[in-house]
Amino acid sequence: MSELDASIPALGRGNRITRRSFGRSVIAVAALLAPGLSPQARAQAAGQLVINTDRSGAGQKAAMTKIAADFEAKNPGTKVTINFSDVESYKTSIRNFLVTTPPDLAFWFTGARMRAFTKRNLFEDLTSFYAETKLSGPMAPFLPAVSDGGKQFMMPTNFTTWGFFYNKDVFEKAGIIPPKSWDELMAAAAKLKAAGITPFTIGTRDLWANDLWFDYLDLRLNGLEFHMGLMDGKESYTDPRVKQVFSTWGAAIEKGYFLENASSYGWQEAIPMLAQGKAAMYLLGPYVLTSLPAEMHAKIGFFPFPNAKPDMPTYEEVSINGVAIPSGAKNKELARKFLAFLAEPDNLGAFAKAGAVLPARTDVSLNDPFSEVQMKLVREAKGSSQFYDRDTDPEMAQIGMKGFQEFLANPQRADAILERLEAARLRIFK
Repeated sequence: MSELDASIPALGRGNRITRRSFGRSVIAVAALLAPGLSPQARAQAAGQLVINTDRSGAGQKAAMTKIAADFEAKNPGTKVTINFSDVESYKTSIRNFLVTTPPDLAFWFTGARMRAFTKRNLFEDLTSFYAETKLSGPMAPFLPAVSDGGKQFMMPTNFTTWGFFYNKDVFEKAGIIPPKSWDELMAAAAKLKAAGITPFTIGTRDLWANDLWFDYLDLRLNGLEFHMGLMDGKESYTDPRVKQVFSTWGAAIEKGYFLENASSYGWQEAIPMLAQGKAAMYLLGPYVLTSLPAEMHAKIGFFPFPNAKPDMPTYEEVSINGVAIPSGAKNKELARKFLAFLAEPDNLGAFAKAGAVLPARTDVSLNDPFSEVQMKLVREAKGSSQFYDRDTDPEMAQIGMKGFQEFLANPQRADAILERLEAARLRIFK
């Protein structure tokens, strides 16, 4: 079927062409056939907007579909096409489609992950967008994560905090309350292990799920300044402070506190262990809740990663997601218009709530208990990092995550793993 054929409504039984629909068809055909029009101009004339996203959980998929439908209703003649993908596949496909077939909008991670693309000029400069929409105020805390060289290249959509999700029934039967220190956490793990319950479920086939253990122990033992220095390639992986992180973590691994054969499980595949009571805790984000039936939510509790040093300020992991306009997008003006619509408090709030995360606006409240817990965590933190694979160079992140996966399976290889990471740091950050 040609472009012309696809633009004309089919004639036949049950198809009634009104004067309005016929007129729209004529306009669409004229836009396609008009001599001298570039592909971008044709796309603009047709009002086509293409969105690629990895926010494909049932809740966020439904929320984004509704937002797109509402946008179409407010902008007659506009057609929004959303291409949903799972997170892991998207991490690979975005590297290709930004170059070969860029959409008008692409959801992505912020921080170092974003800068890997801005350095290649693959994202549009959105600095003026914030002045036009007056979003620089309510989005102020999140703008550093979408900035590079003093310019903004994405619009933040939501943020996530991380911590321990636990099975309330398992804790109650074991006589355990949420621990507030590392020693209390280890005591609880020992009690659970003795009762035949895996203390910590985890799936490391998706490498990123293991990052939190390294990040949080480094923050709790060594502080934010050292941690970010390591992420920026300014500190050594063979530093005694990093070795202390591995020895603290390794002691828990050697005692059998983690799910066996963790690398055989994806991060979502490890969640049923928690729901079934076979495991007690999962260090992860609110995706735990979005991956469980609604009736299970009341049985899952949450507590922050405990302190490991009494005098260490509390730093948290706060990950910010966003959306960009690819430099090769065909319909940039319509894309900016959609961004402004998505940023409206009701829309951004609904989109965040559907994913059990918080909207990236300081003037929006979701008014639900778990959201309040997340916001309290952020308000009380003395500072924050994002996440290992968002804070460091992407190549370093990949090598580091593989090292963490290996360490969880073979903690006796700690020195060899850290030496390998250090060699990579020296090469990548030279």
